[in-house]
Amino acid sequence: MLVAVVLGALGLALLSLLLPSEPTYDPWAWIVWSREVAEGTLSTTNGPSWKPLPVMLTTPFALLGDDLAPAAWLVIARAGGLLGVAMTYRLGARLAGPWAGALAGAGLLLADEYVRNFARGNSEGLLVALVLLAVERHLDGARRTAFALAFGAALLRPEIWPLFGLYGLYLALWVPGSRLLVLAGFAALAALWLGPEYLGSGNALRASDRARQPNPDSAAFADLPFFEVFRRSYGVLIPPLLVGAVVGLGVAARGRRRLPLVFGAVALVLMVTVAAMTQAGYAGNLRYVALPAALLCAVAGAGWVGAARRSRVLGLLVALASAPFVVQAVGVWLEDLRLVRDEAALYEELEAAVAVAGGPEGVRACGRVYTARFDTIALAWRLHVPIRRVGIFPSGPGTLIAPRQFSLTRPRRSALSLDPRYPVVGGTRRWVVRARCL
Repeated sequence: MLVAVVLGALGLALLSLLLPSEPTYDPWAWIVWSREVAEGTLSTTNGPSWKPLPVMLTTPFALLGDDLAPAAWLVIARAGGLLGVAMTYRLGARLAGPWAGALAGAGLLLADEYVRNFARGNSEGLLVALVLLAVERHLDGARRTAFALAFGAALLRPEIWPLFGLYGLYLALWVPGSRLLVLAGFAALAALWLGPEYLGSGNALRASDRARQPNPDSAAFADLPFFEVFRRSYGVLIPPLLVGAVVGLGVAARGRRRLPLVFGAVALVLMVTVAAMTQAGYAGNLRYVALPAALLCAVAGAGWVGAARRSRVLGLLVALASAPFVVQAVGVWLEDLRLVRDEAALYEELEAAVAVAGGPEGVRACGRVYTARFDTIALAWRLHVPIRRVGIFPSGPGTLIAPRQFSLTRPRRSALSLDPRYPVVGGTRRWVVRARCL
C-alpha cells in the first residue's frame, strides 16, 4: 500500500509539469550546484545555505540538460509535498480512523504556504514526508529503515539534528547490531553538511554564516525573535485545527494515550528549536514550521473525531463553525497557486531574454551580467556560469537582464529595468534587456 502511495505521489507530480513549472530561489541554487558537482567545479561562495540532500538528488539530473534538470527536481519536491499530505492522513488515521486522517491531510494541504512552497521546489514538503515516513516505520518496528529516513530529513534541515541524534542514541543502546549504522550516519551527516561547503567556498561553516543573513522581513529582526516565530506561525493552520489539537492532546492525556502526546511534544520541540535559532540570528522563515504543523494536524484530526464520537451535535456545530475558516483558507490557497503560476511564467521567459541579449556566449562576452536579487541563480543556470558571476548592483560594462515588475505582488516597474546607464537592446513581456559592452 505504501509503495502505491509513493508511486501515486510521483505520478501526480509528473502530471503537474503540464502546468507552468519553474523552481524558486533556493532550488535554483541546488540545481546549479548539482551541475557544478557533476562538472567538478563546485562553487558555493554565493547563494543560499547549502543543503546536502537536494544536491545529492539533483546531481544525476544535471546529465539531463538545462531544461529537464529543473523539471526533474520539481517532480521530486512536489512528490515529497504530496507524500507529506498522504503521510499526515495515514498518521491521523492511525490515531483515530479514516475521518481523522482526512481532516489531518486536508488541514496540511490548506496550511498557509505549504503547497506554494513545495510547488516551487522548496524542500519542506519532502522533509514532512521523510519524517512522517520515519515515524510510521518506527511504529511498525522497522527501526533501521526509520533511522535511514530520519537521516535523509537531517540532510534537509538542522532543527532535525537533535531528534535524529536522540533516535540514533536510542538505536545504539537498545537495538542490537545498530551501533555501526548509527556511527556511520552521524559521520556522514557531518561530512555531507561541512565537506562540500569547505570544498566549494573554503569555509565549512558558510551555510551557517549565510543563514544568519536573513531577508529584511525576517522574524530575526523583531524585538523578540523567539516569540515572533510563534506569533507568525499562529496563522499557518486554521483556528479550528489549533483547537482540535488542544482537544486531541487533552483527550490523549486523560486516556493515557502516548502517541498523540508524543506528536505534540515533538511539534513543540521543533517549534522551540526554530524559535531559538531565530533568536540567534537565523532566518526563521514560515516554511520551517511545516513539520510541526503536520504533526498537529494529525492530533487535531484525532481530537475532533473523538469529540464527534462522543456527541454528534458537537461534531455538527464544529463543522459549521469551521466552514468560514475553510473558505478563507481555500481563497489563500488559490492565491498561492496564482503566485506559483506567475513565478513560473517569469522564469519560463528567461531563456528568451538571454537569447535577446545574444545568448549565453554573447552575454558573457559583453562583460559582467546583472539582474534582480532573487533572480541571480536562475540567470546563472541559463548562462552556465557560477552564481558569483551574476551581480545585483550594476556598474561598468555589462548586460542587465531585469524583470519588468518589482515583484510578483507589487505591480510597479522595477528600478533595475529602468537603469538609464544601460541602453535597451530588447526584451520580452516580462524581462527587459539593457547592455553596454566593452
